[in-house]
Amino acid sequence: MTYIPKIPSVYQGNQVIIDSGRIIFNAKRDSILLYSDKAIGFSTNGSFHFDTSSDKNESKFIVNSPNIYLGLNYDNTLPEQSAVLADDLIQILEDVLDLIDKAYLDMSFNISHLTTVEGEATGINDRNFSLVRKRSREIERIKDGLENIKSQNTKLV
Repeated sequence: MTYIPKIPSVYQGNQVIIDSGRIIFNAKRDSILLYSDKAIGFSTNGSFHFDTSSDKNESKFIVNSPNIYLGLNYDNTLPEQSAVLADDLIQILEDVLDLIDKAYLDMSFNISHLTTVEGEATGINDRNFSLVRKRSREIERIKDGLENIKSQNTKLV
């Protein structure tokens, strides 16, 4: 993190400390808004929850920031690996797999085959087709599974 707030016992300046067994903020008609000049920090010894209603059309959890980090590395540094846009990745992988499939078909049917016996006609080796079909089925199986890499609830831009 670039800015780490000082703990309350070290901070020099005006501050409000509310210390209680339980605190509830409830906005009955509108919103709860929190503003800060530098950071807003949350800390718990237990779980941290954001809950919205179950209405998929109306409920959203939106994080709007130029940099979003989920988790920290083992040494508490920020992660460096970028998230992937699943729909775009799936399209690229499908295109690559289609290209590999076409290359197999080209190797089997569009490339001249030579014979070792002089004077005999060249042609397709029937064993090539069964191998190509086997590989094509493997490619299709991979393509069919690409949708499974998508998160069901996390969307990125």
